[in-house]
Formats: sequence, structure tokens, C-alpha cells
Amino acid sequence: MKLSIAALLLAASVQGQTFEPGNFSDGTKLVDPVSGGTLYLSNGLQAVAVGNSGNPVVLADDSEAAEYHPNCDGGASFPQEDGGHIYVSNSEYGSYPDDLSGGVYALTFDGENNLKSYQQLLSGTAKNCHGGETPWGTWVSCEETRDNGRCWQADNHSSGKRLVDPTGAKSPARTAVTGQSMDGSNAGEHFGNWEAFAWDADDNKGYVTNDDYPGNPSFPDDPTYSYQGAVLRFSPDETALACLDAENDEDKWCALESGTVEYLKITPSESGTGGTFEWVSDKNDANPELYAATEGAHVENGIFTFSTIVDRYLFQLDLANGTYTRSAVPFPFEPDNLRLLGDVVYLCTDADDTPGDALWRWDDKGASRMFYEVGHSYPAGVDFTADKMSMYVSLYGDATYRITRTDGLAFDADPKSITYEVNGGVADGKTHEEIADEVNAVNASLETDSTEEAEATEETAEADDTPASDDTPTTEAPPSSATRAAGTFVGAIAATMLL
Repeated sequence: MKLSIAALLLAASVQGQTFEPGNFSDGTKLVDPVSGGTLYLSNGLQAVAVGNSGNPVVLADDSEAAEYHPNCDGGASFPQEDGGHIYVSNSEYGSYPDDLSGGVYALTFDGENNLKSYQQLLSGTAKNCHGGETPWGTWVSCEETRDNGRCWQADNHSSGKRLVDPTGAKSPARTAVTGQSMDGSNAGEHFGNWEAFAWDADDNKGYVTNDDYPGNPSFPDDPTYSYQGAVLRFSPDETALACLDAENDEDKWCALESGTVEYLKITPSESGTGGTFEWVSDKNDANPELYAATEGAHVENGIFTFSTIVDRYLFQLDLANGTYTRSAVPFPFEPDNLRLLGDVVYLCTDADDTPGDALWRWDDKGASRMFYEVGHSYPAGVDFTADKMSMYVSLYGDATYRITRTDGLAFDADPKSITYEVNGGVADGKTHEEIADEVNAVNASLETDSTEEAEATEETAEADDTPASDDTPTTEAPPSSATRAAGTFVGAIAATMLL
């Protein structure tokens, strides 16, 4: 039987693949020059820091832009007409009312991935956590501050101050997606720890997550307290929907300026792995205690996906049928930002600075880490460029990275091999406790090995009478103990599966 040219090319490309999620045997790592934290990459991945917090951003022409923002959190990639793209990143910094030094920033790249500019898009805000993009090219940035939190809309290529029109660009402005009026007169009733925003372009509705929850140790002991942490659905009214018919993108902003807000109420099935849901107008009728502290959000093909950090679940709501599934995430850390690429869920963990936070790739066969960190803080803001050739992700306390495959293939090209570090898929019905048993051993190993590596580095430095770390990022193989920890889950890793 003769193979077609297309089949031969496909076979050749698969044979030449280097990307193997979950396999860390190559020992590729990136050392942050400021914190000394280490980013361990799966085989076949390479990374470059495009911005280090507190350091000037170096552009492609070797000129320096402003210092990169601190606490880089949620973000997204926007394609541009010239073939380039813009990566937008929140700064979860500051606090109301005295320190409004958070905001939104943008890195602009040309079609050859050369960094051309870095600028601030939104200022005068605080604790800008995550958010989400709109089809008309804006970024909705949500503040995680219970007594002042709003969601703001910013142009992905504008620059300027909050509510001050910049020259030649549209001004950033508040939105009504959390129930606040545009003049702010009812804002106090609708403040919250807003996290992520997702827009359903098929049904023209917006969804907002909130990581507050009943039983939170800081939750006011007051039955009339209104910030329960319920997930919101924003439905534009007729005036707002008419904005979507505008010819220019800047005239579509008003789609988020008026409408109604409803709250998620779920009814679990006996199995606990799913059930039905509805949207209720009275927030007191919602039951956020059953999906406590929601984080990342994504809507695609009629499915609304979000994560929760208290019980650590992934919820997937079928918006047309009113049903949902609930699955325990494949790690004991808190699931934070997320992004779907085809049938694969990419999940960032937040372990409150515990070593071993990671970006996980999760499909219907199991879960594998894309990378893990030691000495940074948690990853956030994962997204892909339109051609899927680059993946962006930030380490909250340190830097934003552009990650690519060394085989030159796109991230939506199936890897030749995957080490499923946690067996079982999204709908396998495993409890979180069962998954935690599989994963806890490797987290203990990571802590032990990172301590051993630090001690070995210190001993070497003392022997050589040289500094323990370089002043510039390095890519090299880690000590064998770290390689063993990265490549082996004690009693948990399945055999590598060939696709």
C-alpha cells in the first residue's frame, strides 16, 4: 500500500517530535536572574522571559522600556492585523483606597515574535487578578478586592489612564458585567473578589467567577452579607446587544454597559459528579458553597468551564442543556487560571508559594505537567497565540515567559508521547482524595530534592569561593536528584503512552 505525500509528511513530523509532556528526563531548566527560582520544562520545550518584574523590559532593538510590572497574573494573547500579537497581563498589586498601583499592561510583538513595545493600558486600579477577552478585541480586567472590586474594559492596543481619554485611543472604563451601573451609584451592592471573565459569542452572554465563599475565615458573620461568591451570568439588554452590530470594534464596547445579572444555582446528582443548574435573579437563592471560590473561566462550543479552589474541582456546564459535570483536578494544589485548547484543559496551580506549582495538561486519558517551578510563585495567565506556535504564562512573583516547542510544531499538534503522571480523564469519576494520594508523594520529593539541590549549590559555591547563582538566566541540566523528582512520580506515573 502506498502512502500519500500528506501521510508521509505527517509520519515524518511525528517521528521528529521532541515534545513529551510529563517527561523531564532532558533536565531543561530556566533560572530566574532575580529570584533564583527554577522553571523545569518538559522534554521538547524551551522558554524565554519576555519581562522580569522590577527590571526594564528589553525590546528587540536593545532599547529599554519601563520596568516590568509586579505580580503578573491573568493574561491573554490578541492577534494583530500585521501578523503580530499582543500579550496583555494584569498586575495584581495595590489595595483600595490608598494604593491604586495595579492595572493592565501589554507586550507587543511583530510577526517574527520580536518585542516592539511595552506599555500600560489601565491604571488607577488594584488587585487586578484575572479577566478575559471579548470578540471585539478588548480585555476585561477584574479586581479581586471584596469591598471595591470591579471589572474594567481596556483596549488591547490603547494606552492611558483610567477614565482619561488617551490620544487616538478609547478610554478604559468600568463595565456592568457584575451588576454595577456605569455611573457607580450601586457599586457597593456589587463589589466582589472578581476573578475571571468569559464571553459566550454564540449566545452573547458573559460569565464572571468570584473566589469569595461562605465559610471563608474572613467572611463577615452577617446573614445579610451580599458578596457570597456566586458565579454570575451577564445578559446584555436590547441597547447593549445593538452595540454588537456596530461596524467598528470601538463602538462595540457598550455591549458590556447595560443588562441583567443572574447567579448560578446547581443541583447535584446522587453521584456527586454532575447534575443540573439554573440561573436565579436573587443571589441569596444561589448556592456558592457547592462550588466554593471559583477561579479560571473559559467558554467554548457551548461549554462553560471553571475551577474551584476550596474543594479543587473542575466544573463544565452545558449551557444549552442545563447540565454539568464536576471532576476532581489532578493535583492537591489549588487550580487557578485555565485555558482550553481543543479537548485539552491547561490548568495553573496556586500552592501559596509551595515549591512544585505547575502548569498541567489534562485530557481524557490523564494529566501531565508542562512545567513545574521551585523558588518562584504560582503560574498564571496561560494562553496561546492564534497560530498556536507560542504559549504565554507568567510566574506571579517573577516574570512572563513565551514557551515554544523545540520541534517547531504548534501546541495543538498531538505530542508523539505523553507521560500521564496522573491516570484517568476529566470524566472518570475519581475523587480528589484518590488523586491527591497519587500526587502527594512527588510533591514531597520536590521539596526534598530542591533542598538537596540548594545545599549542593551552596557547598559548590563555598568550595569555589564564587556566587551561588549567575546574574543572567541559564538553561542547563539540573542535578540528578532533581531530574529523578521531575521525571518520576513514586508509584504514580503510568508507562509512557504512544499516541
